[in-house]
Amino acid sequence: MNELNKTIRRTQQYWFEDGLVELLLGLLFVVLSGLFWWQVVSESEYAALVGGIAMPFIIVLGALLMGVTLRWLKQRLVYPRTGYVTYAKPTNKQRGLSGLLGLIIGAAMAVTITQLELAEMATAFIGVGVGFALFMLGNRVGLLRFHLLAVWTVGVGVVIAFWRLDENVASTYALGLIGLGLMFSGAIGFWRYWQNSEPGNDEPMEALS
Repeated sequence: MNELNKTIRRTQQYWFEDGLVELLLGLLFVVLSGLFWWQVVSESEYAALVGGIAMPFIIVLGALLMGVTLRWLKQRLVYPRTGYVTYAKPTNKQRGLSGLLGLIIGAAMAVTITQLELAEMATAFIGVGVGFALFMLGNRVGLLRFHLLAVWTVGVGVVIAFWRLDENVASTYALGLIGLGLMFSGAIGFWRYWQNSEPGNDEPMEALS
């Protein structure tokens, strides 16, 4: 790996090494788990419909809040200790295409699961999908804990799929355990970051653009 690639990887690694991304992403998974659990315990005949409508809004709103909260936490906890690194921001067109691609993939998976009557294997699809994303992220930034999270996520999804539980119960357990795994990893990452860094200047410093 040449020096330029090393610099790029180190810059990307810097964004994830404090564990805050995992903490917030894990919290979003736990919230989604709570939505499925509400559908399980609710006596309303419209619970499934309400849950199905609410989920996309929770995901979109959660992603937006996650971005705002992440920037707020980094400005107060991370940048004063280890500086501020800027990245090339995606354009609105790139963001729109990414969002559209995500919706298409999600819809395709939902249709496939429904048409092929694979609802009992839904958690396996979730686990493998999230696990693959975490594994690729681990390769990109060079952090071992993302590979461990990938193994945990795939394992959770596949094992719960073989329990043959009700779909909502299975999704509750899968999303909850995946979320807790992310939060645990993030907490360990943040603790290690805090122990290995020292407060610097009060003003964030731009290290790389």
